[in-house]
Amino acid sequence: MRKTLIILLGAFALFAGAATVHAGQMDVLVNKLVEKGVLTPYEAQILLAEAKEEAAKELAKGKAVTAPAWTQKIKVKGDVRFRTQTDWGKGLGPAHQRTRQRVRARLGVEGKVNDQVKAGMYIVTGGNDPRSTNQTLDDEFETKDIRIDGYYIGWTPQLPEGVGDGTLWLGKFKNPLQKSELLWDGDIWPAGIAAQYMSSPFEMGDIPGNLYANAGMLWLDEMSTSQRDPLMWVMQGGVKMDVVRDWGAKLNFGLAYYDLANVKGNQSANLAEHSAGTNTTWGGALGNTYRYDFNMLDFLIKYDSKMLGDFELGHGLYTDLIFNTDPPKRRFAWQLGGYIGKKKPKKPGQWKLWGEYRYIERDAVPDFMPDSDFVGFTTAGAAAGGGTNSQGVIFGVQYAIFKNTLLGGKYCCTWPLSLDETLNNRMDEPYQLLQMDVKVKF
Repeated sequence: MRKTLIILLGAFALFAGAATVHAGQMDVLVNKLVEKGVLTPYEAQILLAEAKEEAAKELAKGKAVTAPAWTQKIKVKGDVRFRTQTDWGKGLGPAHQRTRQRVRARLGVEGKVNDQVKAGMYIVTGGNDPRSTNQTLDDEFETKDIRIDGYYIGWTPQLPEGVGDGTLWLGKFKNPLQKSELLWDGDIWPAGIAAQYMSSPFEMGDIPGNLYANAGMLWLDEMSTSQRDPLMWVMQGGVKMDVVRDWGAKLNFGLAYYDLANVKGNQSANLAEHSAGTNTTWGGALGNTYRYDFNMLDFLIKYDSKMLGDFELGHGLYTDLIFNTDPPKRRFAWQLGGYIGKKKPKKPGQWKLWGEYRYIERDAVPDFMPDSDFVGFTTAGAAAGGGTNSQGVIFGVQYAIFKNTLLGGKYCCTWPLSLDETLNNRMDEPYQLLQMDVKVKF
């Protein structure tokens, strides 16, 4: 009887909108039950609280029959970040310092079309830079730009039991690959067609695991006057294993092959718009076109654990090695990093400390893709955000002061691997970057 009353009151709360304007209506119903002796005043208070809580849980799960059907099929999420950023050493000679404040806002809507298909759209602050959605506070309170960063359709077919799970992505979508910022800036949403597959769990000796595979045909540019459209073809495979069950420890091995078609020597390509200018280019009649192709092997290893012995202390290690097969030299890139604490702090008091070392030779990766906060260098020694020909260290910290409210800081220090000696270049000090963030998520 008591459970039935909770459900009925919960349904009434949703039907009435669960808003303060309808609070009196629920009070009238409860008072009637008290008057007729069905409930004591104390039981009425407890029952009303439980009914509202039950209704909220059902709505969150998308099972509330009284809520409009369309509200149960749509998810809205986003985040807002406020950043103070200072950098030193932007060029040759005496150190140059720059301090600015930057904001970023992102809002996404995703709708479940049916049991297999979903579609979504994301809007962000920023301009046309695929590696940054930041907006600098300047120009006398000028209104900032908003762009559409993602628009996609996702199809997850109902595969036979035991086969595993797969998803086909169409449009411009969140990166579906296993990756690191050695190659992919975290703000890049690739565009084209991609597929993901994860096998059903299986045993490798006493270790459970899953095989996975990813693939994509991703558009870099489309040219109306040529059939040599620059494209990125990628194939990736790997395995995830639960190596220490008591710790919640997982190990991930992944190997990918990237083929950037029609990029080398393509004068008509529009890639230079977002290039850092640190890859080797042709001169003369060919202009600033890429001199080498990018056929890259990418091998990564990730280890994540929720426990350290008997202590609830998250930690992880990761590495990434990239080899570009086309250039005769300066074609390696690698990184090594680790963290301690919660991998993704969310709840109050959760924290994370992390650090890594990166090494990117001049033609190891295309200079329009890596992390834009990690600075590369041209042959003349000029600093270029998100470029190559660089090595350095990064340290960071995050702390959740409230639920989904983070304070963070990141420090980068980079210096060039090689410079053109004929220009008598010298670096008085490395390039340094300090970022202090406040980020909220909803």
